[in-house]
Amino acid sequence: MKKNSLLIFIILSFISCGEKTISDKSFEIEKPNLMYGGMVVSANPFQIEGENGKRYIRRKGGVGGINLANPEINKLYGADMSVTDSTKAILLIDFPLKKQIGYEIQNDNGFNRKDLVLELSKAYSEIYVEKDEYGICCDDLSDLELKMIMVYEVNGEIYLEPKVESKK
Repeated sequence: MKKNSLLIFIILSFISCGEKTISDKSFEIEKPNLMYGGMVVSANPFQIEGENGKRYIRRKGGVGGINLANPEINKLYGADMSVTDSTKAILLIDFPLKKQIGYEIQNDNGFNRKDLVLELSKAYSEIYVEKDEYGICCDDLSDLELKMIMVYEVNGEIYLEPKVESKK
């Protein structure tokens, strides 16, 4: 019995130490604090690459962003370009949520475009599983495209604000 209890304790400890979901690690954040309390460090467009090696332009107009449901990393223009050298950042998500949330992300090498597309794709996939909790009613995940990420520095912390739009 003692061995079974110890085994159950170890298994439960291991499970509870697993990776947290977005809802576990996110927090609500006010955008005006960022806009008026920080400095814009950079604006980074996220676009797909056309067959000619240049940025893809849609026939209907506008530059094609990277789809968050099915990101084609091999077509991401400038995938290895650095967005920030900071090893920690707070990633903000607001569209199409009814509130803005943020959560801390880490990468020992800083963040390039590929890293952030994969992080956002994972985050949005988790959010859409619980879309009622986030107040999402109309847009499908497959309609969302990442167009740009704004980088802010506020009190020494890096905030990454993606500009996500529906391609509808």
